[in-house]
Amino acid sequence: MITQVLGDIWLSRGMKSLSAVDFTHLNLATVISLFSFLFSNFWIWLAVIFLVTSLILYLGAISRLDLSFVLPIHALSYVLNAVFAVWILGEQVPLTRWLGIFAITFGVMLVSVTKAKTTMDFSVNSRIVPAFFLPLGLVISKTWLAVFIISFADATGDILMAKGMKQVTNNSDGQIWKTITRVIGNRNILGGVLSQATAFGAMIAALSWADISLIRPASALTYIISMLGAKFILNEKLAKGRLVGISMIALGVLFLAEQ
Repeated sequence: MITQVLGDIWLSRGMKSLSAVDFTHLNLATVISLFSFLFSNFWIWLAVIFLVTSLILYLGAISRLDLSFVLPIHALSYVLNAVFAVWILGEQVPLTRWLGIFAITFGVMLVSVTKAKTTMDFSVNSRIVPAFFLPLGLVISKTWLAVFIISFADATGDILMAKGMKQVTNNSDGQIWKTITRVIGNRNILGGVLSQATAFGAMIAALSWADISLIRPASALTYIISMLGAKFILNEKLAKGRLVGISMIALGVLFLAEQ
């Protein structure tokens, strides 16, 4: 949680020195300029180091625990993101955004109250249904379009990596190098990494024009999508009380939508 929050903060700090990225009008010169900036900016590199560390710790967690139990542990990160955004980045966080952040945090904590056992089918015919993107750009702002892309891609990555890591763990013989080889070669994990990379790209774009204290808690939509994926794709047994938590998350996102 701490490594993810710090990664987000440094990423936001780095992107704030770049003008807003408009992916609808990209050309070769703009792409080259963007990649040159990303590869040469100190704060972006620092963010990547923290986020990669966070991903490694996260993979270790979902290899042994339910996805629907691991994800809510990050609840406090939304509050820390806002606090660090004010303290380090000097962002102005209005009252409605604080209300949304605390509602989301409370909702995520409610979701995590009950731990469920996992009943998963790892047969050859067991498939992952990837999340799909709706043509939302016609009816919502570019910030919220980015939030939906981040959320769907993140949730897809969570579900794919959870399935892949449990496959690797179930077939592991305890030898570290063989385990690493299986992780690298697992198609679900690779698909999850690609989905996370898509979410990361959308996050980078959004942070060039929007506050991290808005983008990160708004992307809590990921929890709702991931919980549904854990239920219907990973076959995890979810307690009915978690619906209250999911409702609180949705309420918090509605508060943020008033921004």
